[in-house]
Amino acid sequence: MKLYFTILLSLSLSIGQGQTLNTNWKKDLNTSLQNFIHCGNAGGEGEACNKFQCESLNTVYKVNDFYSAKSGRYMTVNEIAQFLKESKTWTSLGPVYDQEILNKAQNLANSKKAVVAIYQNAVGAGHLVLVIPGEVQQSGSWGLQVPNVASFFLPEPERSFVDKGLSYAFTKNMIRDIAIYVRNY
Repeated sequence: MKLYFTILLSLSLSIGQGQTLNTNWKKDLNTSLQNFIHCGNAGGEGEACNKFQCESLNTVYKVNDFYSAKSGRYMTVNEIAQFLKESKTWTSLGPVYDQEILNKAQNLANSKKAVVAIYQNAVGAGHLVLVIPGEVQQSGSWGLQVPNVASFFLPEPERSFVDKGLSYAFTKNMIRDIAIYVRNY
């Protein structure tokens, strides 16, 4: 009996450490989007509005990796880009111009794995989107099927959205500078 209890406890602990998905993620993410748009339109900027973008990872996948305990705030896009490149808990999937990578990103998100796409140009400006559960969607501008994402545009909050294709967040001329990362579990 003691062995049975030990096995059961070990099994439930290992299952508990796997990735989970917030069952109300879509409603909660849409609420965050409305709060973000209100923040941006009310003149909020920087850390005040940035938190909604970073919190979206936690809202959907219950992962708070983009909060810096050392700084006491959520990371900027540039800090996230550096964090992802150096992190042992996140892995690059490959280029977004590869249809297999785009399909894999969507399949991973559908399997409750946290996936993000991040753009960073030569001068360091960037944008982060969260790949969310859903279906790949045909992009006329990219000529590829792209994953379903949530995007919080800091400089233009009214352009933000939940539940659209990746190509709504990035133009085709950005495609070579976009990286997709998945969190390791």
